[in-house]
Amino acid sequence: MMTKLFGNGIALLAAVLLAPASALAQGSTPMPLAKAVVSNEVASRTLFKYQVNAQVARQLVDACVDFARTQPNGPGTYAIFVLAPNGDIIDAHVMDGVVPIGAETGLMKAKTALYARSPSRAVADRFPTVEGRLIRTDLGRDSGLSYYFVPGGVPIVLESQLIGAMGVGGGNMDEQCVYSALTKVLGIQPPPPAPAAEGRGAGAGGRGGQSLVCSGRWAVSIGVGCPPPTAHCRLK
Repeated sequence: MMTKLFGNGIALLAAVLLAPASALAQGSTPMPLAKAVVSNEVASRTLFKYQVNAQVARQLVDACVDFARTQPNGPGTYAIFVLAPNGDIIDAHVMDGVVPIGAETGLMKAKTALYARSPSRAVADRFPTVEGRLIRTDLGRDSGLSYYFVPGGVPIVLESQLIGAMGVGGGNMDEQCVYSALTKVLGIQPPPPAPAAEGRGAGAGGRGGQSLVCSGRWAVSIGVGCPPPTAHCRLK
């Protein structure tokens, strides 16, 4: 009996040690950069090494879905995008119940994080007025990127290396969903920036940080003096 138990214990230990690192919880330990990016074999074909690999991208999406299912006053519904540093979509998922504009803004948030090399919340906080945003609504468009002033887009950075971006839209806890996934899958990530002061930046106003999106291209936060709604404007 002791021999059998000892043998089973050795087998279990071997299974844990031989399990892929991606299957183990990261906790407070950041995932090594080498495990998060594509293999040398893949890089030899694409000529690009520092890009989040497909397995990790899928784990990020799944972690955000898990957050949605267990969030306070949930479940939530989200459109989730994980992009390569060049803007290509590595993985994406649109949950049941997300309207088209939610999917569009989720992708725009991820592109904003790539373009600005900072969370989309930081972009919103940097330009808190309607005037400051209107003159920047077309930035990045010629490069297939965005400059979108709503939280929910975050660059994916390990060991000071940008390896992609994650954007979430369509829900009521978009940014929290992103950070929950990044922390769960990749380990330590910078905490979300502190909310902007009342009447300024993202999240200003009393409507949960909703945004006025005009012609599908630009956004201003409610509470900073939005222009009157028109036939081309709608709430996110």
